[in-house]
Amino acid sequence: MLPLMMSAGFFSNWASAWASNIGGIILVAAGMILIVIEMLMPGFGVAGISGGIALIAGLIIGSDSLSGAMFSLLIVLVLLALISIPIFRSAIKGRLSKSPVVLNTSIESGSTELFDEGIKALVGKTGRTVTALHPSGIAVIDGKRVDVATTAEFIDKDTDIVVVSTSGMKVLVKRV
Repeated sequence: MLPLMMSAGFFSNWASAWASNIGGIILVAAGMILIVIEMLMPGFGVAGISGGIALIAGLIIGSDSLSGAMFSLLIVLVLLALISIPIFRSAIKGRLSKSPVVLNTSIESGSTELFDEGIKALVGKTGRTVTALHPSGIAVIDGKRVDVATTAEFIDKDTDIVVVSTSGMKVLVKRV
């Protein structure tokens, strides 16, 4: 396939196929624009999915052979990569990073009310369920509301419990 693509005949056939097909060019251009819009705007991927569909349809319509379609796809991917570099750079360091659309904050483990050491200290302590645990719910242990889970049993609301173990932020309890 590579020798075929390197020949002058391949490039002239490829260029003439695209030059005679305005619909394919419009679909590829619209697809690229929609993908760039997806990069710039938050959303559910509608623009990106629509852009991908338009790109594929444009490549199918605009190419006269599989090798021509693959070459066109390679060109489109290179162009999208070149367009995305300044967009992502701006999102990290530039004007776009100061936009309210970009999330710049982070949560540190120590900023939560009960981080790792606080959770480990709960083992062996008793408390009372605020909600029914089937198998998870909320309990009050040492005056603090804690998300807890049972080892396997159903525990009713307002039942005394004891902390059996912890794993990360998961607190396992059982009836007293």
